[in-house]
Amino acid sequence: MTAGLVAFLQARLDEREAVAVAAGVTGKDWQAVGTGVYSTAAFDDDVAPLVTAGPEIGGSDEDAARAEHIALHDPAQVLREVVAIRGLLNQYTALKTSAGTADASHRDTADMHRMAVGMAAQHLAHAYADHPDYRPEWRL
Repeated sequence: MTAGLVAFLQARLDEREAVAVAAGVTGKDWQAVGTGVYSTAAFDDDVAPLVTAGPEIGGSDEDAARAEHIALHDPAQVLREVVAIRGLLNQYTALKTSAGTADASHRDTADMHRMAVGMAAQHLAHAYADHPDYRPEWRL
């Protein structure tokens, strides 16, 4: 894995974070009810949905499935995923700096851990394979 892959993933995380924040993170999860998506902070029969994936009354099963999909990608969840992936990338960076230790056993363990984290990062980057900055050498 290269520093370029880490930078690529960090840039995608920055983009996801910016979109989630712009969507009005309330710190509450979203939930799908029928074809509407509601904030769990304000769910009430009289509150309009944040978004609908189809007609609120008489929507299809496909519309309800779309609402579920939207709710699974609410801003709070996206931000939790960004934090988790950044934690993984930070491990790679920390392991890279610790590889210079004098203890050969520790160095070998750190190298193997770094390789495993690098492979995980390659898998994560695959989600962005259609991005113009994605490089073919990052494919597994």
